Amino acid sequence: MDYGSMLTYTVGLPETPGKSNANIALKGICIRLGPSNAAAVCFDTDLLRYYAGWTGGFLDVSKTHLTTYKGSWHAVIQGDVTFSTALGPGWAMDSFSDPRPIAAGPLPQEWGQFKGVYRHGERVVLNYLVHGVEVLDHPRAGMFEGTTLFSRTIVVGPTRQPLSVRVCDVEDGVDMPVVLREGKLQWLAAGARLKTCVVLRAGQLPEALGEKLRLTAGKGGRVEVVIPSSSDSTEFEVTVWQGNFEEEARKDKVLPPWVNPREYCRGGPSNWREPITTKGRLGAGAGPYVVDTVTLPESNPWHSWMRLTAFDFFSDGRAAVATWNGDVWLVSGLDDTLERVTWKRFAAGLFEPLGLRIVNDEVHVLCRDQLTRLRDLDGDGEADFHECVNNDTWMSPSYHAFAFDLQTDRAGNFYYSRCGQRVDPALPLNGGLVRVSKDGSRAELVATGLRAANGVAIGPNDEIVCSDNQGNWTPSSRINWVKPSGFYGYVPHARRPTTPTDFDPPLCWLPVKIDNSSGSLEWVTSERWGPLKGQLLHTSYGRAALFLVLHEEVDGARQGGVVQFPLRFESGIQRARFDSRDGQLWVCGLKGWQTSGARDGCLQRVRYTGKPVHMPVALNVETNGIRIVFSSRLDPASANDEQNFAIEQWNYAWTEKYGSPDFSVTEPGRQGHDPVAIRSAKLSADRRAVTLELAEVRPVMQMRIQYRLRAEDGTGIEQEIYNTINRVPSVK
Repeated sequence: MDYGSMLTYTVGLPETPGKSNANIALKGICIRLGPSNAAAVCFDTDLLRYYAGWTGGFLDVSKTHLTTYKGSWHAVIQGDVTFSTALGPGWAMDSFSDPRPIAAGPLPQEWGQFKGVYRHGERVVLNYLVHGVEVLDHPRAGMFEGTTLFSRTIVVGPTRQPLSVRVCDVEDGVDMPVVLREGKLQWLAAGARLKTCVVLRAGQLPEALGEKLRLTAGKGGRVEVVIPSSSDSTEFEVTVWQGNFEEEARKDKVLPPWVNPREYCRGGPSNWREPITTKGRLGAGAGPYVVDTVTLPESNPWHSWMRLTAFDFFSDGRAAVATWNGDVWLVSGLDDTLERVTWKRFAAGLFEPLGLRIVNDEVHVLCRDQLTRLRDLDGDGEADFHECVNNDTWMSPSYHAFAFDLQTDRAGNFYYSRCGQRVDPALPLNGGLVRVSKDGSRAELVATGLRAANGVAIGPNDEIVCSDNQGNWTPSSRINWVKPSGFYGYVPHARRPTTPTDFDPPLCWLPVKIDNSSGSLEWVTSERWGPLKGQLLHTSYGRAALFLVLHEEVDGARQGGVVQFPLRFESGIQRARFDSRDGQLWVCGLKGWQTSGARDGCLQRVRYTGKPVHMPVALNVETNGIRIVFSSRLDPASANDEQNFAIEQWNYAWTEKYGSPDFSVTEPGRQGHDPVAIRSAKLSADRRAVTLELAEVRPVMQMRIQYRLRAEDGTGIEQEIYNTINRVPSVK
């Protein structure tokens, strides 16, 4: 796959046999440089440092999610490393000691803040703050007599105090460096036989200021540039290579011409000019809902792997669609016929985006490393500025450390979840539901104890729901109605002073046979999608299925169940959105591990045909039974016959083991299900609700209600509801 000039991922140095390396860039932007992209650098957005520069390759991604359905490792630098830096800040005012309490997460905001990446054709300019001072940093590379020279052209805004930038670290020290100065050029050679060569070239500076801008050697093999305080901007370029200093002390004669990074911060040449057109196909069937399919541009010039992870709609009906490999595509032509659907690559190189939300017609993407706003500065249909909205997260290199979904509430705050499974509990904001303020200035945990909460939804009144997947401390998949400070079962990320002995129960549990790996949720907001407006939907990534969620509140406790739509999808359903223009439900998905989806990706529309809908729309637990409300009138003969219904129930065990067997409710130590005796079935006067009188009603983790009925129009209704009873109403 051609990722373009940059790719963001967790990156490590080439492995040395018998030696572990804790110095990795958790949030590394890898940038191709030089003629034919023969060189590359990696910028660490947490520490604002250049992690490494190398030649002879780009990245080994063979063990990542980028090339496999289930990755196991981070990306590794591929080639010969010219320079690198130790784990620590890339900029400092007084000391380069790492101020972070743990070796992860961004620098304190008062120390440094990553602001984003400008893209100008293949050029990249990094934008960040150091002690409140804006910095533009443009990397590039050139060749001289077979040697690669790595350069950074840097513009530092007015600063009241001197600042220092870390250029590179020399393993064997810089105790005896050679430093030369000629006008606006300074030379430094360090290391064994003085083979690490560094040149500092000043921009247009007053002579006195130029004297204070200096190249120097710091502690621990560190090479630095010291930038003096100034009421004006300071511009300079620093170049690094490996060679013999005595022989190559005039390589400055072939340093590339001076460039101004500001010139590359307002849009530029397109990277992906040609759009791709596909033709969709409309679904057929006798039911009230059919599935239309948009053909993906799987054959494209960049070999982009079209595994769709998230999407949303612009006000004009176009969509923005993200892929697991870091692309965002703009999609138009999503009309009634799907005859001509156009795909335009909008962005590339993002870090596994699994959430996307369009706010004020601007694309916001939730990636593993940060929440990003993609801005098209010149209107050419490509993102020129990847703006960091918030990166207040401590990230793990684990293959399982996903950041999921992206939603907003009525105030404009953002919500997403971060995995707890296989993530160090010492890393804040992981294993919980995260809220980011509208302006991106702060992030906080709303709820904890989430294992792998793939989907989040915000209701019309800011109700919050999320899914979670079966695994350790999660006996079966679950749908949570989230309350502030709630704990949802995954003990390693409980974030409590003592180990919890209980958890907030879910809205409902989902047996593994119907949903082994949950997707997202979506409220029905459309009047044009049948009689289900106001209802809640749930998708299964693992089973490639769509469910209607029935929910109620009893004495302050939320509970409910799900019923599956009789529809088939091409891939594991990851996200769902309603299009305000056509009023229909759209879904996207992908094939990874633990999914029955057949295709690598899908974009599909669930379209209402206008035919009668025969679905339950409410499920109510009563003191002596259960009441099921349907969207259509029922045939009395079938609805009043209790023999047309069957109920069984069981519990799960909440332990650190992966999943749980099904356990009897009446005999807790025995595995299996308990039948529930139905005394009678009674249809309401309006013929839409059936009340099942039961021999006993008690709290239970899992219940299965099966029925074979007929609608008043003679249509057969054969369905099953999987529900949870957290509370039985008290007798009044």
